[in-house]
Amino acid sequence: MPTTGPHAGKCCVAPPADEYASVGREVADIGGLPAYLTGSPSAASALLFISDIYGWKVPQTRRLADKVALEGGFLVVLPDFMEDDFFASSNPDNPYEGLDVYLAKHSQAKAIVEASKIIEELNRQGFKRVGVVGFCWGGKITVSLINGSTKVDASVMLHPSFLLEEEIQAVKVPLAILGAEIDEITPPQMANEFGAILAKIPEVQGKTMVKIFEGGDHGFSTRYDPQDAEAVARATEACNDMINWFQKYCL
Repeated sequence: MPTTGPHAGKCCVAPPADEYASVGREVADIGGLPAYLTGSPSAASALLFISDIYGWKVPQTRRLADKVALEGGFLVVLPDFMEDDFFASSNPDNPYEGLDVYLAKHSQAKAIVEASKIIEELNRQGFKRVGVVGFCWGGKITVSLINGSTKVDASVMLHPSFLLEEEIQAVKVPLAILGAEIDEITPPQMANEFGAILAKIPEVQGKTMVKIFEGGDHGFSTRYDPQDAEAVARATEACNDMINWFQKYCL
């Protein structure tokens, strides 16, 4: 992970304050984890949101979950994979300081197992289809889930991190990658290379998308300033793209 350059710290910069009042509810246990649920329990399909390292209580993330659930017609599940322990660097000059220790404590391998159990629970509850959304840290978990034995019908990754070419080569379900123009973690060239790989996979031909958001930083969909009209418009566009994607492949 890069640690230099004007935008290198975007991966580990906490979201700006946001006074959004979420409309869903917190539950103590779904598939083994506490979670924020939004949308109708009687929806035909469910979506699992896997947050970035700032966790399940970020207002911008909950706003996105609410909008996707209410406008898209889904039940959205946003679990607490971080045990209510979001990342916070104590060094303003190096926002990555302490990240290795934090990621060792909250490993993606552990989250993959936990997410699989939640998906199994959603399938057990009778949802017609289940989709997965991964933000930054959650992108790696998302691609592992869709390439594994757990039943997933479609997925979206937003400004994902840690992805490997061989993971993209193994994709067999509809996948959209919504990337940022200004992103040293998964720069546009890398995202477009992933798109070229996806386009050659017979099982998902015509069922993948890579879109780069002009002016967007890493984290643009969940860590934007709610007072910045351009940033809000960018996040809203990504949200609408996600709704359209899942209405096409997950209803």
